[in-house]
Amino acid sequence: MNTKLNRRDFVSKSIWGATASMTLPGFIQQTLFNLDARAQSLPSQGGDGPIILLMEMAGGNDTLNTLIPYTNSIYRGARPEIRLGTEHNILQITDQDGPSVTGKNEPLALHPNLTRFKEMWDDGELGIINGVGYPNPNLSHFKSFDYWHSAEPNGVPKDGWIGRYLDNQCDGCGATTGIYINRRPTFAFKSNTATSPSVTFQNPQFFNWRDKQILGREKSLEGLYRNLIGLDHETDDGVSEENDTLAYVQRSAHSAMISTESVQLAMERGGNLINPDWPSNGLANSLKIIAQLIKGRSDTSVYYARQGGYDTHNNQVLEDGPLSGRHFDLLQTLNGALGAFVDEMKAQGNWDRVVILTFSEFGRKVIQNGSYGTDHGAAETLFLMGGQVAGNQYYGLYPDLAEDARVSRNSMQYNVDFRTVYRSVLEKWMGVPPSAMSAIFPSPPRDFQPLDIIR
Repeated sequence: MNTKLNRRDFVSKSIWGATASMTLPGFIQQTLFNLDARAQSLPSQGGDGPIILLMEMAGGNDTLNTLIPYTNSIYRGARPEIRLGTEHNILQITDQDGPSVTGKNEPLALHPNLTRFKEMWDDGELGIINGVGYPNPNLSHFKSFDYWHSAEPNGVPKDGWIGRYLDNQCDGCGATTGIYINRRPTFAFKSNTATSPSVTFQNPQFFNWRDKQILGREKSLEGLYRNLIGLDHETDDGVSEENDTLAYVQRSAHSAMISTESVQLAMERGGNLINPDWPSNGLANSLKIIAQLIKGRSDTSVYYARQGGYDTHNNQVLEDGPLSGRHFDLLQTLNGALGAFVDEMKAQGNWDRVVILTFSEFGRKVIQNGSYGTDHGAAETLFLMGGQVAGNQYYGLYPDLAEDARVSRNSMQYNVDFRTVYRSVLEKWMGVPPSAMSAIFPSPPRDFQPLDIIR
């Protein structure tokens, strides 16, 4: 009888059972299977390469009330209570109209709360990608997130697109090449080969060492753990070659410990932020951590933040009018947090290193529902911003609202596949060669040419 445990069984039956009275750092439990790579070196003294910040607007953002076709009669008729117009101080994009699938340009405006987005557009630092989606859209939150995180729509995803990118392009990278600021990992970072150097945490204090009964023993527990994995041995990385399962656990723990130190050192080097004016909310707190890591010259190249709440079936606006309600508040929070982050990046001199991509799992229907809200739709608008972004221009075509209002689900049709957007960021910004795209995107769309999003 074969009694050898596989790696996952060993970890689940041994590590977690053995820590009933003593806990490892909480983030190890969240990211252990993503940290299987043997650490290549001690924590880096910092990076100065390009950075991606993925900004997830979870729930399904309403594109039509974010980038508003304010003169469109279909839009105005389909949304009598929730539409936005010139009387609502919308931020008109007067320098150019948006190319549409109808062949006619669509006058567009940003939501009145997106003042910082408008500033970046005017400064040539923000590009707008219209009509983004994928074939045969699934309007389930869970399924659609699977597709966006894996970049394999309508399939059975096994790993995430960032995980595949890190596996393919980051051999020998630092232990924190990808960081997600949240309580739970994102599938986008999942690696099928378990070698992606990525970490998930919500607060740097999550890296503290704790004993459940005696908090004063943190240092002794840390020393015990470091000795257990051999991290303090100058000539030995502490990884046993005698037993495959033991070596797996040791490698995972070793990488996790180095990830801990890498984050802590970057936070210490970052010190106080330069911009004193930050909003007080969860999204701003996440972006402050990212800004501090960048200031501390972390070797991280992919950051991921999340703002929830965009599933606005009801009270998207209030009866008082469209300058109130859930969507109004969400965009106000997004604008303030991202605006403070951009100011910090400029003050640090790092704005030219960063590209920010906003996205949601889907858009909303053209027609409002009976609860002052909107239901799940298909295509959406993405925003791309950064010091080197080829901004002040549109990519993709604005959907035909007349056509979309006739279909049974009243969902806007896509004309830019979201995988093309991902490829554009990796190839044009991160410098990933075209030859690597088949490994990162095993199921590419039919038209898979990158957009010229960088100057």
